[in-house]
Amino acid sequence: MVRDRWERLVTMGRVPFPPEDVWAALVDPAALELWLAAATSPLDELERETMLDFQDGEFFLCRTQHAGPAGDGSGAQELRYVWRWLGIGQPTTVTWRLDPAEGATAVTVTEDAFNPPVDWQTWNGGGWPGILNQLGSYLRTGTSWRWPWRRMGPYAQIQLPLSPFEAWNALTAPAALQYWLQRRYGAFEPGQAMTLVMGDASGTVELAVRELAEPGQEFPSFLPHAVFALRRDVWGCEIGGRLWIEPAGLGRSLLQVFHHNWESLPPALQLQERKLVCDFWTGAMVRASQMFAPRPGSGSGHSWS
Repeated sequence: MVRDRWERLVTMGRVPFPPEDVWAALVDPAALELWLAAATSPLDELERETMLDFQDGEFFLCRTQHAGPAGDGSGAQELRYVWRWLGIGQPTTVTWRLDPAEGATAVTVTEDAFNPPVDWQTWNGGGWPGILNQLGSYLRTGTSWRWPWRRMGPYAQIQLPLSPFEAWNALTAPAALQYWLQRRYGAFEPGQAMTLVMGDASGTVELAVRELAEPGQEFPSFLPHAVFALRRDVWGCEIGGRLWIEPAGLGRSLLQVFHHNWESLPPALQLQERKLVCDFWTGAMVRASQMFAPRPGSGSGHSWS
């Protein structure tokens, strides 16, 4: 049995500023950098790829589909774009609607997703009210309200054209680990460690498996996952991680990885090392997808369909 899910998150707020001021905050790169992310181009340029860069290794790659009147005669303005996390994640559609409201603006932001992660509403639903608060605070003060970087993450995901069990078994085979995780030596087994090649400029990292649930072993989902730790000599500590997979519709699955505990690293290393780990997982996810559906390019390869 397969269940497809269309999920929608709607968040509403009211800011005491005219719609034109709010619109500028949504599309102008100089404004976006102060409350959301560093934008590589204005978001009101149709069909242009724009990166919303959080400057900690993670970003959204956006393509704007509509920027202008809502088309319902209400006088509202709408900005709609499709974005992908790290340029490789699932595409979701974000729509900002600005309605005039007697010297203020009623802001409604809607995000639509098809077969998103199971916990998508939890973490994303908690994020949009915070983002609206950042927008309002920026409009009031004109100063920066962005987080400098986050101790949680990086998070990476990619959709694979196989069921979860098939994909997991294929990805955890020794030969596959050598390709998509760039394993130099070691074993993907509880209590064992693997040395992975991160890249020419960043050297290696050790991945120590703490817990491994194979398909069909763990109640209630019976879905596979691995809990692990990353170690590099320069860190002097471990970074916790989790790798897991879940269904994404008929014959599809979503491979995901997440980290935590960056605050334990020496402060001078935290941000730069986080970027290196994020780049490594972006490339690893692309290589994993290439095992089943080869596509050109590096970590930036994507499709908007």
